[in-house]
Amino acid sequence: MSESEKENAGSASLEVPEIPANDGPDAQQRSFLGTIAARLSLILLGSVMLIATASLVAYFALQVTLNYQSRMADVDMPNIVDSVQIARQSTNLVNGAFRIISAQTRQEHQAEVEAVEQERSALEGIIEELDSRSELDEYTQQIRMLLADLSAHLASIQDSAFRRLQIGETLSLLTAELAEINRGIESDLAQAIDDQGFYLVEGLRNLDESPVPLEVRASEGEFTVYRNLTVVNQQANLAVLLLDEMLVLNDRQFLPPIEERFVSALGNAQRAYSNLPAFAQLVSLGASLQRLERVGAGDQGIVELRREALLRQEQEQDSLVMARDASALLDAEIGNLGALISGNALASSDAARESAANGIVLLFIINLTAAAGALVFGYFFVWKSLARRLTALSGAMREMSRGDLEVAVDIGGNDEVTDMAEALEKFREYALEVQRLNLVEKLAQELDAKNESLEATLKELEKAQQQIIAEEKLASLGQLAAGIAHEIKNPLNFIGNFSEIAMEFGKEIEELLEEIEESDAREDIREITEDLGKSLNKIRDHSKRADNIVRSMLEHSRGGEGEWRETDLNATLKQYVELAYHSMRALNTGFNMDLVTELDPDIGPLEVVPQDISRVFLNLATNACQALDEKRKKEEDFEPVIAIGSKRLEKDAEFVLRDNGPGIPKDIRDRIFEPFFTTKEGTKGTGLGLSLTTDILVRHGGSISVDSEEGNFTEMRIRLPLESVRKEEEAAQEET
Repeated sequence: MSESEKENAGSASLEVPEIPANDGPDAQQRSFLGTIAARLSLILLGSVMLIATASLVAYFALQVTLNYQSRMADVDMPNIVDSVQIARQSTNLVNGAFRIISAQTRQEHQAEVEAVEQERSALEGIIEELDSRSELDEYTQQIRMLLADLSAHLASIQDSAFRRLQIGETLSLLTAELAEINRGIESDLAQAIDDQGFYLVEGLRNLDESPVPLEVRASEGEFTVYRNLTVVNQQANLAVLLLDEMLVLNDRQFLPPIEERFVSALGNAQRAYSNLPAFAQLVSLGASLQRLERVGAGDQGIVELRREALLRQEQEQDSLVMARDASALLDAEIGNLGALISGNALASSDAARESAANGIVLLFIINLTAAAGALVFGYFFVWKSLARRLTALSGAMREMSRGDLEVAVDIGGNDEVTDMAEALEKFREYALEVQRLNLVEKLAQELDAKNESLEATLKELEKAQQQIIAEEKLASLGQLAAGIAHEIKNPLNFIGNFSEIAMEFGKEIEELLEEIEESDAREDIREITEDLGKSLNKIRDHSKRADNIVRSMLEHSRGGEGEWRETDLNATLKQYVELAYHSMRALNTGFNMDLVTELDPDIGPLEVVPQDISRVFLNLATNACQALDEKRKKEEDFEPVIAIGSKRLEKDAEFVLRDNGPGIPKDIRDRIFEPFFTTKEGTKGTGLGLSLTTDILVRHGGSISVDSEEGNFTEMRIRLPLESVRKEEEAAQEET
């Protein structure tokens, strides 16, 4: 747009038409009763009168209902709650008896006794409260009698359980003493049996004595001593086991048989002990047998205490059954009381319900009348005269707010809504005129601003892209420096060595020329000449190798867009993997690796931009070497290996670079080709290598994929089309 056009558009936008004043032809002639305000006022007055009538009816109905509700709230409902509480408390008393029986210590027993007493006191308090509120003496007296019976059974259970806990404490002490007696008997008998067995075999009672003859030590008397010691050991152990069995016995009827077996085993042990000769009767063993008799069969021994404990358990169960029976009678009496209380509550509820029903009928009639009036008013005034027209007006306004100024505003009528519709129509006409005047100027200004913004953004993006590519080239060039130095050094060494060999061959030729007349000398000259030719060929080959390395470095560092030409990518891949290896060696002399190659010669040369594809191979090889070095530092016996390969497919050439490094974690595998994403620490990586690699391959019509297993390997696969995409690339550049 030229400057003159902009000025004309600006001046046109300032010519805003005036809105003519229009009060409507009928605005002054309309009467007050014809206005919306007057009709709404009359309707509100009628609504207030209906509400006042309904309020009076509701007041008298609710007053009667409130009287019945007060009786239910103050008398009937508390009585029902108390009856439920009495039933719950009686159940808690029976449950308390269970807890008293189950108590394991005196403290638990005392706590349960106190809890039961609190429950009983609370139950008596509820009965007193029930007496004070209503005339229910006949029922409460019967409940008190049943409660006294239940309390007596609970007291019997409390006393018996307390005595059983005392017995349990005594049995715990006896159990500990029984274990001590058992250890003493086993210790004494083990030594005595061992000594007697040694005497029967060796004939020695003491090591400093002379052996007793076989006929003496193998006599019947000595074997009898050994048997008696064994009998004492077996019977004493049996007696202890029987006492242990009594301690865990839960049925009193099985106690007498075990008691008889215990007495028999103890008697057998004591008789066998008394039959021992004097030298074999240990004093401590005899004392242990006496203690065993006292602990087991004494008046306060395990047998008697277990008999009493089991008897008390049976008595407690009987008392518990009687307590349940008393509780059942108490529940039945409470049920009768609850039925009486519920009957009183239902009577009050029925009276309140009848009063409320009468009030509801009257309110329904009033509300039905109000609803009919509201329907008539709503249809003829609100919907037909007001809501439908306001909806149409609102719809027109919404369409205008969305930018549609062509919608017509025609709602009819003769009231305030009509005035708003006419005003909106005038505003629509005014807005259309203003929109027509300013639309061209606004669009032109916006288009210019957008164009300028897009041009500035495009320039900044191109500048940033060139800067990023240059920085990435410099970074990869730095990585190449050490490897290239190593690669150039080897050809130069070969050139120097083979030059010296060639000079020596020259001297030998001069010497042999002096002896040319001899036939053997001619043969020697021929051999030296052949060796000299081989050395010169090697000098030429390594000179070309050094030249190729320098040329590759220059191509890699060259800025701008490279030229497309046919390139042997098999050789390029191998060369840049070796350069990456030597670069890593220059940084870390301890790094070594094996290179495995499987290159398909049928691929042939492909038309590519050599410096770009070499940058792809270098990025992948450098990443592989760094990953191998990282894994090598963590695992001492690790042997780094890089395998490269190529394969000719139907339409593509595939190049593979695989390392046995630490692999790529699965959670970041899909992100490694994103710009600025790197796993290297600090400033070791820019995160642009694989991103630029992807861009280069896409520009060549190729692709890259990754396959990795964490801890085992990473494999990069590159595919490039056999047919060059140079023409498509150049056409795209010409279009941009």
